[in-house]
Amino acid sequence: MEYTGRIIKGVGSFYTLLTDDGEFVCKARGRFRKEGITPVPGDYCRFETDGGKGYITEILTRKNLLIRPAAANIDKLMIVLSSSLPRPDYCLADKLMMQCELSGIIPVILLNKCDEMERETYEATLAQYKDTGYCIIPVSAHNGTGIDRLKAEIAGSTCCFAGQSAVGKSSLMNALAPGLELPVGQLSDKIDRGRHTTRHAQLWQVCGGCMLDTPGFSLLDMAEIDPAKLSLLYPEMRPHLDNCRFSECLHMTEPDCGVKPFIGNGISPERYERYCKFAEELKEKRKHRYD
Repeated sequence: MEYTGRIIKGVGSFYTLLTDDGEFVCKARGRFRKEGITPVPGDYCRFETDGGKGYITEILTRKNLLIRPAAANIDKLMIVLSSSLPRPDYCLADKLMMQCELSGIIPVILLNKCDEMERETYEATLAQYKDTGYCIIPVSAHNGTGIDRLKAEIAGSTCCFAGQSAVGKSSLMNALAPGLELPVGQLSDKIDRGRHTTRHAQLWQVCGGCMLDTPGFSLLDMAEIDPAKLSLLYPEMRPHLDNCRFSECLHMTEPDCGVKPFIGNGISPERYERYCKFAEELKEKRKHRYD
C-alpha cells in the first residue's frame, strides 16, 4: 500500500514518517544512495509498506534544504542567541541569516536567557541586528518571557531552531511544549561552551505548526557565493546598493560607495566588519577554485 507522509525523525537508516493514519518507520530505497540523495526531517515523501516493512519510494519537491542542520521545507529559522553564556557567536548567526536569504527562509532572532541577561551582551546583540528588519524576540525558558509571542510565530509554520550548543534551544522547546521533556545540556565550566544534548534532528507538531530541534553546532561552512552578490544577503544594505558608482561594488575600498556612509547609522559597524571578513574569504575561495 502506498502512503504520503512527512519525515519527523531519522536515526541511522530508519526514518519515521507522520501521516493521517499515524506514524510509520521506513528505510530509503537503495537508489537514493546511488543518486546521492539523503532523506531529511521535514521532507514530504511517498512510501510503500509490504509485509510490515516500509520503504520510501519518492521524495517530493523540496521548498528548500538546509545542510547543517539537515532539514527540508523550513518556513522560519529561529536563530537562538544567549544574552549571557555562552557568548554569542555572531559569525555563525550572520551565516545562518545568509542561508535564510539564499533559501527563502524567514529568520527570527531569539535573545534567550533574558532572565539572567548580561546587559552589555544583550544590548550589543540588539544593536547589531535591529537594522536588519528581522523579528527579534527576547525570550526566557525559565520565566516565560516572550513564549506567547514565540508561539504566535510558530503557528502555521515549520520552524527550525538553530544556534550554538547550550544557548537554550531545547529549554525553549520544552517551554513551548512541556510534554516533550527534551534533555537540556549544561555549560562546560572550563571553556563556557555547551555540551551537545540533541543527538538527531526531530520534527514536533506544536503551537499550531511544526518545530524542529537540531544537534548543536559551532561552525557553518560558507556557501559558494559571488563576493559581488554578498551584500544582497544583507537587508540593511540593500536599499543603498543602487547608489554605488560601480555595479559590482564590494563596499570595502571602492570610491563613491552608496553603503559605507550608512555604517553606524542604519548599518551595524560590527556586522559590517564581519561582512568584510566574509567578502575577503569568498574572494580567496574564488581565486583558488580551479587550483
